[in-house]
Amino acid sequence: MTKNTTHLQAKLPLTIGFGAIVLMLGSLGAWGVGTQIAGAVVATGTIQVESKKQIVQHPDGGVVGEILARDGALVAAGEVLVRFDGTFLNSELTVIEGQLAELFARRVRLIAERDDMPNPDFEGLPTFATIGGEAIAELVVGQSKLFDARRASLFQEALQIGEQQSQIELQIEGTEAQLNALRRQLEYIAEERADVQSLFERGLIQRSRLLELQREEVRLLGDIGNLTSRTAEARSRIAALTIERLKLKDHRREGAITRLRDLGYSAIELEEKRISLSEQIARLEVRAPVAGLVFDSRVSALQSVVRPAEPMMYLVPADLPLEVSVRIDPIDVDQVYPGQTVALIFSAFNRRTTPDVAARVLRVSADAQIDETTGLAYYQAIVIPNRDAMAAVSDLNILPGMPVEAYLKTNERSPLSYLTEPLAVYFQRAFREE
Repeated sequence: MTKNTTHLQAKLPLTIGFGAIVLMLGSLGAWGVGTQIAGAVVATGTIQVESKKQIVQHPDGGVVGEILARDGALVAAGEVLVRFDGTFLNSELTVIEGQLAELFARRVRLIAERDDMPNPDFEGLPTFATIGGEAIAELVVGQSKLFDARRASLFQEALQIGEQQSQIELQIEGTEAQLNALRRQLEYIAEERADVQSLFERGLIQRSRLLELQREEVRLLGDIGNLTSRTAEARSRIAALTIERLKLKDHRREGAITRLRDLGYSAIELEEKRISLSEQIARLEVRAPVAGLVFDSRVSALQSVVRPAEPMMYLVPADLPLEVSVRIDPIDVDQVYPGQTVALIFSAFNRRTTPDVAARVLRVSADAQIDETTGLAYYQAIVIPNRDAMAAVSDLNILPGMPVEAYLKTNERSPLSYLTEPLAVYFQRAFREE
């Protein structure tokens, strides 16, 4: 009896231990088979905004005159970031507008000459911001004096022509007086010749006297013809001078029309230059295209030169929904799909005090991409955080570029499947190897 009791007492701890082991293994087996654990694809990513970073460029470039926003500055849309030095452009604009003002004043004067106006009308003369009132007044005075001088010159030319006509008319009067005298002499000679002819026929005088009178008569006829020709020539000169006098105004009008046409071409060219310069001056202030945070500014020194279209800085748009760019391993991409539930962990903040943020997959890239640094392939998935979940972390300064851990929820599986699946895959491969 004592021996049996001792034997039972010795086996009792072993029985209890074995039972505990069996119970534990049974419990683990039941847990491994009956419990379901949510699976997830674990991936890393970075925060970004819906619209990518905004590049700030300038089409013309220039010399930096003032820097108003540097890295880290939060700027509003339309706020001035950089102001270029506009000294050269403003000087060139002043020259161009001065040329235009002078051209318009000349045009008013030429219009007055073309239309034979008594005075130019400068009332509608265009004004320019860079040309002061005194400069405009000087142009008006200068063109008015030129108009008066040209009109006086025209009047003087007409007066000289009139004087030439008067002189020729006096010459004609003298010539006609000579003609009248010669005609009277011719009449006297003709009478005397008739008397001498009668005496000669009666033999009372010699023939030489008759011949002398005939020669004198012929000479007088020649002189009369010469003076008549000179008179006709003088009258022709008067007619030519009259035409020349009439053409003075025509020449002035034609010259004004020609110069007005040339001025029109010059005005178009200068106006195009003025508009181009005005646009360049208006672009001297580089403004923020969107509200956001300045980073990677390339403009750091005054008087530095910025080339046309050269990146000056970048803006991270503010007040835009955040999204997460996640890199998916190619072996897991078959488990990732749009609309998939995601849990985001912002690893840049304290894990104990920062809650997970619920999110969903928006889209997955159609093809793998290559990381230029590591040479590894990956698929890009865009994950959108839920707005309500983001409200829980609104007090955190979440910025684009921060790292994120993403847990993309997959199908639920038992713990036993996690243990047996690697073995099953191993044996499946092993049995297929030769």
